[in-house]
Amino acid sequence: MNHKSSSTKQNTTIVIGGGWSGLAAAVTLAQQGHHVHLIEAAKQLGGRARNVTWKNITIDNGQHLMIGAYHHMLAMMKLVGIDTETAFHRQSIDIELHDPIYPTLYLSAHHRWLPWPLSLAWNLCKSAGLRGLYHVGRIQSSTKNILSKKDITVSEWLLSKKQPTRLIKQLWEPLCLATLNTPIDEASAHLLAKVLQDSLGKGKSDADSLIPTRPLGDMFPNAAAMFIKANGGSVSLKTRAKQLIIKNNTLSGLRLQDGSELAADNIIVATSPSQTYQLLAEQAPITKFTDYPISTVYLQYAKHTRLNKAMIGLTGTLSQWVFDRSEQSPGLMAVVISGPGNHESLTNAQLVERVKQELQSYVDNLANAELTDSLVIREKRATFASIKNIEATRPISNSSVDGLWLTGDFIANAYPATLEGAILNGQSCAHQIIAQTSE
Repeated sequence: MNHKSSSTKQNTTIVIGGGWSGLAAAVTLAQQGHHVHLIEAAKQLGGRARNVTWKNITIDNGQHLMIGAYHHMLAMMKLVGIDTETAFHRQSIDIELHDPIYPTLYLSAHHRWLPWPLSLAWNLCKSAGLRGLYHVGRIQSSTKNILSKKDITVSEWLLSKKQPTRLIKQLWEPLCLATLNTPIDEASAHLLAKVLQDSLGKGKSDADSLIPTRPLGDMFPNAAAMFIKANGGSVSLKTRAKQLIIKNNTLSGLRLQDGSELAADNIIVATSPSQTYQLLAEQAPITKFTDYPISTVYLQYAKHTRLNKAMIGLTGTLSQWVFDRSEQSPGLMAVVISGPGNHESLTNAQLVERVKQELQSYVDNLANAELTDSLVIREKRATFASIKNIEATRPISNSSVDGLWLTGDFIANAYPATLEGAILNGQSCAHQIIAQTSE
């Protein structure tokens, strides 16, 4: 899309990046009457939670764990007109974790008459014993204390609480990888403690799983773009930012890849950590983050194939989590492998074969299921590494350059790389701009 050069400064906020954080910032500004122009280099919105077309069906680029505690995300969706009651199947936490050595572990709130959290404790006790329940309680009760002290690794936290090998392997390690996308020997105990505190440590509804009924790109990104336009803003796809225009430490505009320029009072950079680092490297440098991958293996089985749970965990295997995505395509399963590992050296064909064999061995409903097709999606820079002391390096929204702002899930907050953190940071950034311009 071509843009005419302008020598007259417009009362406009430009948002660079159409991921969930950038969209949240743009929606919040547009709602308050600010003129917003959101630009996105890709041909579609959504960032790392975008749509992919495969075999005439639409699927998610990757799987995103969403829970009832994502209050900012749900509120933002409602603001742009999404009926969150129909957009998600809300289910009480009901996860089983299979392992080649240990008995199946149940993290479930389902019980005929016991209320939360006794129902969760009952099912955990049945599968891990009283000793297992005691040790899980030790971790849960220590979250507040961990958050008040200097950060340590998740592994150090677990060892300090004398967690048994089974629970480390079958519960804490998979939960850490699922939420922080970082191995326990490196991962921040502060971030995992916050996740546990805001999910299992609160009411039953906060721990509920939110299962999307359709691909995420068809929900928030599209609705947010419509909201922005309806409130006087604009959205430009396939529009790449090249360089910020800064004079005397004050931002005045943006130069695009095609050579044209856009003037603005404020610019919000809402790109990934690596893209933000590259864009700001010369003028307003930030810390360079380590990126960790997430691989998703889609397996299309016969249409009648289903899991007995919406999500099943595997430990001691290459596969980590199996999601039933039959809402998107009957018989479709998504297998997630978070963080770095040996799987990165496998070809797509080798990875599919390995995952298929593991599912045949440990997931009853897939033991004899007919596999008809497969797809591997490797997001090499899926999230920033949530390592120990990461809090000290996460930048704030307000930069050292007047008019330049930052957002994204890696900007300082109490959460790892989640959609909730992305939305929260986008809103916070927008509110700071609103407060400043109203002074």
